[in-house]
Amino acid sequence: MDMSKVFRSSLGIKYPSLRDHPLHSAEKWLEGKSIDDGEEGYWRIHDHLYDLSGFIESHPGGKDWIQLTKGTDITEAFESHHLSTNAEMLLPSFLLRKASSPRSFPFTFHENGFYKTLKRRIIKQMENLPENPADRSKSLIDRIFSGYLASFLLAVYFESLAIGAVSGIFLGLLTVAAHNFFHQKDNFRRFYFDFSMMSSREWRVSHVLSHHMYTNTICDMEISSVEPFLQYLPGEKNLLVRYGSWVYSFGFYAFLFLGHYLKTLAVNFLKGNSQFIWTALLPFTIPFLSWMITGKSILICLLMYIWIIVIASIHFGIVGLNAAHHHPDIFHDGDTARPKEQMDWGLFQVDTVADRRDITGSHFLVLTNFGDHALHHLFPTVDHGHLEQFYPIFLETCVEFGVRWKFLTQLDLVKGQYGQLARILPNKNPPN
Repeated sequence: MDMSKVFRSSLGIKYPSLRDHPLHSAEKWLEGKSIDDGEEGYWRIHDHLYDLSGFIESHPGGKDWIQLTKGTDITEAFESHHLSTNAEMLLPSFLLRKASSPRSFPFTFHENGFYKTLKRRIIKQMENLPENPADRSKSLIDRIFSGYLASFLLAVYFESLAIGAVSGIFLGLLTVAAHNFFHQKDNFRRFYFDFSMMSSREWRVSHVLSHHMYTNTICDMEISSVEPFLQYLPGEKNLLVRYGSWVYSFGFYAFLFLGHYLKTLAVNFLKGNSQFIWTALLPFTIPFLSWMITGKSILICLLMYIWIIVIASIHFGIVGLNAAHHHPDIFHDGDTARPKEQMDWGLFQVDTVADRRDITGSHFLVLTNFGDHALHHLFPTVDHGHLEQFYPIFLETCVEFGVRWKFLTQLDLVKGQYGQLARILPNKNPPN
């Protein structure tokens, strides 16, 4: 479906090339972004082009981040992913020349603006952060994985759908918690995400490089990939999409994991991209192990696995789409935007997020429910366990710049998500 006839960017962003490709894959998003950015096969940061090809293998965060983004503007990712001056000091050695055209995106990073001011203060605070919260995140996700494995084996052994449902919840929790780790430099815990049948590498594009950088815009893959079934941007929608989606969305959630897996196979395996093969096998190691240990038939193991995947997929869909971004009071592309002089990227991030008072304050709930979301969007590489410690500085800076931080309840966001699906008229007033 050609959604360009339905949605127009109020931020002045050109409708992305390949946005409506039927696969909605990370590969196609990057290809389209390369076309639109036109950076001649190099990497753009602010108004300059850099040749980072010689830095791919030695990049401290892992080669994915540079390898995947060749030929694109990485300004937002560069600014939000480096909480020190080290990267800025290295840049001049890779400089090619000044870019020949303006950036495709309106967001700014002025030194005296909201984001850069907050970032300097956070960097200073990080010098004294304890290691304990990050270690606790690792311990929590390891225990969640153990819970998934144990409950899966018990579900197969007793042939119990109830225990299988518990295992599905564990897998849903594991998938959300693993999101904390694929944001960070390469580590083995990011692969917990792949047990869901989704690809952590693909999500480093669709979630980190697309959703996090261009939240709730026409460039956000987490908006475009669920269209035309779920339409979150304001615009022309029929009654089935506006209100029928309140019901059929649960069926959509049930096939999120399997659908993503089939899409990844179509994009990568059929093209002979062998680097994804081992991660594509990870989801099946658990049912295989259950077959080896319990002595049950392969059919019973597979049927239980399908049940668990469906439960986990529904859990992930409910948590993810009601977590932070969709509410009529939250900015979506098409709404009246801030004036050009207020297009600070950090302000934009706060405009597109609401946090939940019933999640904030619990390390476990934050890790497993996309909690402390505004701070997470502003500083995505910081472990979720540390985010709570940034609130005093964050709130102080919000007051200083007159920024409204939205702090709602989970129920507010559930109701708001349905309201956003039904909304067709753009908000006339810009965020304040």
